[in-house]
Amino acid sequence: MAIALPPVVTGISPIEGVPGTKVTIRGENFGNRPEDLIGLTICGVDCLMTAEWKTSNKIIARSGAGIGKGDIIVTTVQGSRGTSTVQFKGYQETMGPLKESAVWVDETIFLNMAFGRKRPMSPASVLQDDPLGLSVEGNDLKVLEEDLEEMFPGCSGDLTSTKFSPEWFLLENHLSTSFEDLRAGLACLRRKVEAQKEGQISFLKANVGSVIEQLDTLQELKCKFESDIQEYGRNSTQILEKSIIECKEEADKLFEDVLQRKDRADGTRNALNVLHRFRFLLYLPVNIERHIQKGDYDVVINDYARAKSLFGDTQVPLFRRFYSEVEKRIDDLRNVLGEQLTRMPSSLEHQKKIIRNLHHLETPGDPAWQCLSAQHEYILHLLISARDNHLNREMADHDLGSGGGKISGGGGAGGARHATPAAKYNKIMMSSVGEWQATAPVRVLMVEEICEVLSTNFPDMWKLSQAYFGGELLPPTAQVDHFKHPRCKDMILELLHVFSGVMRGAIMPLSLHPDGQNFRNYHVWPEVSLDQITPWLPQVLRHVRGCHNTLLTLDLPNDALDVLKDLIFDLRVHCLTSLFQQTVEHVRSLHTREKWQLEVDDENGGCTHLPHICENVIVECAQLVRETVLETSHHESPLIDHPTVRRDIMTLIHNVIVAFAQSLEKLSLRDPDEDIGDCNVSENAPGIEAQLLITLSNCAFMRRSILPRLSDSLVRASYPQEEVKEAVEQASRTYTELQDRLFEAYLEERVDPIIGMIERSMYLGQYDWGKVDHPPTDVRTYVKEILLNITHVHAEVVRVWPGLVGKLIGRVVEGVGEEMSRLIACVGNWSKSGTLQAHIDLAALTSVLQNHISLAASASFEEAREMLPKLSAADERVKEEVLQSFRRKMRFLLGCFLELEHLEDSITTHSLA
Repeated sequence: MAIALPPVVTGISPIEGVPGTKVTIRGENFGNRPEDLIGLTICGVDCLMTAEWKTSNKIIARSGAGIGKGDIIVTTVQGSRGTSTVQFKGYQETMGPLKESAVWVDETIFLNMAFGRKRPMSPASVLQDDPLGLSVEGNDLKVLEEDLEEMFPGCSGDLTSTKFSPEWFLLENHLSTSFEDLRAGLACLRRKVEAQKEGQISFLKANVGSVIEQLDTLQELKCKFESDIQEYGRNSTQILEKSIIECKEEADKLFEDVLQRKDRADGTRNALNVLHRFRFLLYLPVNIERHIQKGDYDVVINDYARAKSLFGDTQVPLFRRFYSEVEKRIDDLRNVLGEQLTRMPSSLEHQKKIIRNLHHLETPGDPAWQCLSAQHEYILHLLISARDNHLNREMADHDLGSGGGKISGGGGAGGARHATPAAKYNKIMMSSVGEWQATAPVRVLMVEEICEVLSTNFPDMWKLSQAYFGGELLPPTAQVDHFKHPRCKDMILELLHVFSGVMRGAIMPLSLHPDGQNFRNYHVWPEVSLDQITPWLPQVLRHVRGCHNTLLTLDLPNDALDVLKDLIFDLRVHCLTSLFQQTVEHVRSLHTREKWQLEVDDENGGCTHLPHICENVIVECAQLVRETVLETSHHESPLIDHPTVRRDIMTLIHNVIVAFAQSLEKLSLRDPDEDIGDCNVSENAPGIEAQLLITLSNCAFMRRSILPRLSDSLVRASYPQEEVKEAVEQASRTYTELQDRLFEAYLEERVDPIIGMIERSMYLGQYDWGKVDHPPTDVRTYVKEILLNITHVHAEVVRVWPGLVGKLIGRVVEGVGEEMSRLIACVGNWSKSGTLQAHIDLAALTSVLQNHISLAASASFEEAREMLPKLSAADERVKEEVLQSFRRKMRFLLGCFLELEHLEDSITTHSLA
């Protein structure tokens, strides 16, 4: 609020005059309306009653009874007491022979008129002849009137003044007169005085004509008196007196009625004169009531101040009676203003105006403090009422089964299930006001309302308290009560703590201390699922930040701002945690969206669209958290700098990445007895072996390609690099373990049947190695069946993940080698042809699979070969001929193994890289 400047008087016309002179005052800052003028003094005399406000630069008034020079002081409501750069001179009016007067005037004094003028120049120019009989022409030396007033305070050089000072007169008129001239003037003055004291003879000589006329008149009166005695006797005066009395009685009888009517008329006239003269006071009670009804409180206050200054100390019974009626009306006005002061809501300017009006009315108590307490109670009531109203509504919805809120996102059940938290938040931001109000949870609507309540009403309360303790809302004679400052601070902190408690109880009840009073007061909301509130948390944070920004402009104390800072910090952490947890739940359910549509990449192998969906979901969540939580203004502390939050971010990133591994595990490593419909598996899903293989490829693609890209995206999104790297590394180990389990599960599904058929196919038709008597001509069928089964696995793996072929075939060969060694060890008797046939079968297997025989497989085959009887040179030649025939006949089958990569040592004993 701008501070009004004090009024300044810069000009006055006229600059001197007798009491009652009409004066025009000019200057600056005289107020904006007549009511702003509350004081005017001229030469120290109050002239407010005659003042007439014209503009902010002009006032017309009549001067008072002040004598001499003095300042013109103007006082206004806004600028208080002013100053003056000019002065007005007041003087008593000089009486002359042509001036009407109720007292005798010495007509021997004549006026010294200027030659050729019709009237005096001014009252100051109406002068008497010099009493010393000296001429003042050529007397150029003058003493300033200001210096004379300073030397002779309270005196005057005017001969007619009762405060006449000879010294003043001589210095003013005869400063250059010589001492000899002054002595001559004194002698002249003495002669004039002696001339007035001459004897009776000189008086008679001067008035002989008048004396003779008076003697003749007395002689005529004597003669007339003697003739009257002779005619009427000596008691003529008694007869005359009796006659006068009789005449008077007759006259009274004639004019008695007329005189009575005249007395009544005079009484009525006098009453009307009194009524007209004091109608301001007599009409004031009615005027006050009328102005109160109109709301013109300023007019009432000005009239009351005027009446109090005029009639406050009156002893006239009539005036006292009317003044008491005025006081009653003013008491009623005080009550009306007091009710308006505590009636909420009300604007700050209106409240300040009421407080000032109550001070002008001299209302007992402290209206400003009452208004401050009323505002505190009003805001507190609004906060608690908003909480209770929305709580009752949510409890009603909860009893009806709606859970206290509506889930927003997607069309239908499928759309809502597949919508990410980021997608739900974007839908909220793009919705209209009506849609927002219809879909928002009840407690989110409560957050919006209480933020609006605090942002709208709290600034007025704070500004009122600042004005109160700054002395702006106190009477001029009152002092600020600093003992109320702690109470005011407690009221402000109470409002902010209630706001924080209501917010925490509705949005994040776990942030309330379980043993504190706030937990019992605010932990009253029913619990709801995470997905109902999480998409709205950024919106909640935006509302609270907006409220905090509004309060930042008020220059609140630090302990008050810390309440909101702690609330925003906890809300940001809660929003961060909830968004990631909701994303974890969403990623964990991504297995329901697997369509088993394979996309083959020459570099990365085959994978479905599921890893890309997971990547998009995690990146969307990270971007939403960065935009709504991590990005801060200069009033908020960065979350990344907080050690606990950094650890939480690492854990959340790890959990959301690992959640996809859990989804993959649930997709492929589920219980065989589990109902497929419960897992939402696609109807077009391939067999369990293909599902394991595709999931294995997705897991490898996730670990090999997606995780590095996620790490780069999170670092670019301002997430802490070290924590992101550690979280990704830990998650990568989880995917490695899952990949190993999937690999073993696929081997169990594919290798075990291959190994299991070897013994059955080897002894098909009750074949006996000890009873074979015909020489072998070809490799036995079970060997060809082993190779065909391996090529089937090879074809299945190549279609999904070509890079897995070598590793997988190596594990199959290990199993085949172990089974062959076991079966040969179980043979008790060998014939010559059976021995040759066994050597041919082992040689065929090892020659075809030589690029994929690991150390363990080579040891198994060598062990089986050592358990066979030795061959002769002739048998060796037969063996080579049979093997060459086998290679020629089975060249198409053997071609499948020629392009396979060589198996590295120990490749089958470690996790897949």
